[in-house]
Amino acid sequence: MDKTVLRLDTDDVWRTLEKVDPVAVLAEELIKRTIGHPDRTREPGCVPWSGGQVECVLAEDVEPGLSCAIPAASLRAVHVAALAALATHELLAPGGVTVAMLGTAAATQPQLSVLARHVPDIIHVAMRLTDEPTSVPLEPRLVDQLDFAGIGLSVVPKLADSLFGANLVVAVSEGAMTEGPGEAPIGHLVRGTLLVNASGHDLPAALVDRADQIYVDDLALLPEHAGRHVVGKHLENVKKGSVTHTRPPAIAADLGLLLSGAHHGREQQDDIVVVELLSAGTPNIELAKKIAEAALHNGLGVRVPA
Repeated sequence: MDKTVLRLDTDDVWRTLEKVDPVAVLAEELIKRTIGHPDRTREPGCVPWSGGQVECVLAEDVEPGLSCAIPAASLRAVHVAALAALATHELLAPGGVTVAMLGTAAATQPQLSVLARHVPDIIHVAMRLTDEPTSVPLEPRLVDQLDFAGIGLSVVPKLADSLFGANLVVAVSEGAMTEGPGEAPIGHLVRGTLLVNASGHDLPAALVDRADQIYVDDLALLPEHAGRHVVGKHLENVKKGSVTHTRPPAIAADLGLLLSGAHHGREQQDDIVVVELLSAGTPNIELAKKIAEAALHNGLGVRVPA
């Protein structure tokens, strides 16, 4: 049997999200890994696919003889946005949600679309784009989605403006939490803020060191990310046997422990809580399979020879 590849583009991935709940997919995976696999052994990730001009990952054997090539950037955006939504469900203090989305126009928009769909009580979103705003116009469907949901939207030029009043801050690109070459505006973070680092890079150390609690998406990834500021400090404190009253604090738990109820989560309503998504750069095979299946069942994508 000749093998073929169902090649998706970014628009196809967006359209599958009408059928796929990425938050539920990742929640189930994290809970199963936490409860059923104490050593948290991770499944192999997707394999690269070089059959086109756009970097893709391959979800293999969606059906006999057919695999699916998914744009890597789109899959990553859905993955980290779903993890950010899970973190919000578990760690954000109750009440209305004001969001600061920080990063490039191309990276922030698909993540905001997932958050807006899966995080209730969002009142307003302030986007601070780190590239030239006019280079990538906002997607009309995203603007329509937010408008239909009654979510206010503003695009602001300064980091301090985006952080003003925000209790959920999501950094999606490297350097998103800095104002040019200057220091991060630490004083602009509201007490009780949940800061999710979905960039795959370190936040400014001075900003992280102000946190009251730190979480990660998967504790099993700590050895792979020992060079990250938060992880390195945590491992250093554990080695010394000093995991309390340190700055930054030791990593309290991961999302699997929160979702399974094994950890109670936020300590105080006014704590500044940081969540580091260590798997931001690793394609998630379960999510890729669900997107591929939804694309296949809804006639999306183009079939090409393997």
